[in-house]
Order: sequence, then C-alpha cells, then structure tokens
Amino acid sequence: MNMRRMLPLVLVAAALAIGLGAGRAYSTHKLEKAGALVVTQGDYDLYLVRPDQVAFYSLASCGGCKKTRQLLRELGVDYVERPADTSTAHRQELQRLDAKRVPVIVMANAKLEGYDRDRMVALLEEQGYLRETGR
Repeated sequence: MNMRRMLPLVLVAAALAIGLGAGRAYSTHKLEKAGALVVTQGDYDLYLVRPDQVAFYSLASCGGCKKTRQLLRELGVDYVERPADTSTAHRQELQRLDAKRVPVIVMANAKLEGYDRDRMVALLEEQGYLRETGR
C-alpha cells in the first residue's frame, strides 16, 4: 500500500489510542479525595460479599482512605477493600454507585462518601457493623 494513503490511517489510529488512554486516566482521577461525609440511603446489597461486611473503595494516594482503613480496623469492622486505582472492575463499581469522592463505604442500606470520623462511627454503629473490641 502506498505510504501517502497509509499516513491518514496511522494518524487516526494514533489519535484514537491517545484519546482512549487519556479517557482512562481521567476516569481514574475524577474522584475527589476525602471531604465532608455524604450519606446516601438506598439498597446496596448488590455490592456486598456478605451482609455483615462493608465494602470500602479507596485510592492509594487518598489520605482520607488511609484514615478510614485505620478506623475500620480499630473498630473491628469486617470489610473488603476495593482499590479503585488498581482495578478497572472497582472503578466501574464506583461509577455505578455514582460516587463523587473517596473513601466510599458501602453498607446494606447506605453509601458513605468522604471522611468524618464521628459520623462514620455513629453510622456504622447504627447499622450494626461494630464488633466488640474489648475497649
């Protein structure tokens, strides 16, 4: 095939590849980090492995996510962590959840976005997720 005919095809393919790569990078970083806690009531059973366990969506670079992880451990909350920066499936789950910020904690009846220690403790206790830790 003639090089002059191939050049436009190569340029279009390169532009598409660059655009797709930029779209992936954007979808990973459009979540805000931490901030005020936003609570959304709803039926989130679909996102839970077990009813007595919460799902925790995080980003490695998120300070509120580190605090949330520490808090869940401290409180003895059974959780499964879903890192959104290393898993396409977890990013897609966050999109389906319409999450705007991380950390995200999903319980059977509520979705928590952001970090507020006192409100998180109260909501986890209210929903029955706190275990006796001997404190």
